Amino acid sequence: MNFPAIKLPLVNTYLETLNGQSLPKKYSGLNFVSVFCGGGGLDLGFSLAGIKPVFSSDVIPSFCATVAKNLPKHVVEPHDINLLSGNYVLDKVRAPVDIVIGGPPCQAFSILGDRKSRDDPRGQLAFEYVRFIKEIGPKAFLFENVPGLLTVNKGKDWEQLLEFFAAETGYKIRWTKLNSVRYGVPQIRQRVIVVGFRDEVNFRWPAPRYAESQDQSELGMIPPLPAWMALEDVENLPNHVLREHGERVIERYSTILPGGRDRKDHTDRVHPDRPSGTVLVGSGAGGGRPFIHPFEHRHITVREAARLQSFPDWWEFSGGPTSAYRQVGNAVPPLMAKAIASEIRLALGK
Repeated sequence: MNFPAIKLPLVNTYLETLNGQSLPKKYSGLNFVSVFCGGGGLDLGFSLAGIKPVFSSDVIPSFCATVAKNLPKHVVEPHDINLLSGNYVLDKVRAPVDIVIGGPPCQAFSILGDRKSRDDPRGQLAFEYVRFIKEIGPKAFLFENVPGLLTVNKGKDWEQLLEFFAAETGYKIRWTKLNSVRYGVPQIRQRVIVVGFRDEVNFRWPAPRYAESQDQSELGMIPPLPAWMALEDVENLPNHVLREHGERVIERYSTILPGGRDRKDHTDRVHPDRPSGTVLVGSGAGGGRPFIHPFEHRHITVREAARLQSFPDWWEFSGGPTSAYRQVGNAVPPLMAKAIASEIRLALGK
């Protein structure tokens, strides 16, 4: 006897995972201080891993407002790292600090090889971050940045930066390059991660669960998540404000195939069945534009970009659209940050 086929609704497991993320009711006993917090990708990831935020800071007030709104009950203040002392932070939190996390803007390192860079406010940030770590004296620290850092000055700047971290802090340094798509994020996004430990510990980088490419299978790995999973059911969510485009732009975008690029403004259209490219949403000085939506002839919204970055829907971004796009585009994906933080927590015995 033949039974009629029953079509079951397709469950969006990514959104289930994403919006199932919640802050712990009780933390592990470890805490962290965050500088260059931006829109809070690292801060959220470490908090989700059970590590308590006690102080977060960025030079831009609207970035701090985002973190304060979503991670309440800890100190969040705008500061220039050049003027922020470890003693000030320790006085504020009134407790020893276990972990310091941060990612100074990448411009800071393109001139590290020249000690005259101390006179350049961009180059100063690298030295100031290390100085801040030394003043805090945590059990561990994390530094993150873009992979292009590895090839500046034929790799010499990277080598000198690692030597600088080790010599100045005395910590045991480990580093690697991670791709967020391997940790359940529907986006190809590589970041360089450095961790330093005050004492000898048994630390391992988080094991990947997803393959890096749909075109090449990997034994035991789940296929990478496609971008469409991040772009469903966004109506009426915070930060989902559609940008109005002129008729000429809409007409031009209507000719761009999935995965293609607009020749005029060099904007890429998201391919719905593949992980998106790296979310680049520019800066105050310009730069990348938001992606074109895979099905609609418009840029993706802040909320859609945040979904591709693995921010849960309850995480709201403060400031205007430009500020919010910058916060999303400069962030470490929270799900990848959570995976790293979980391994640091294990290494520290918690």
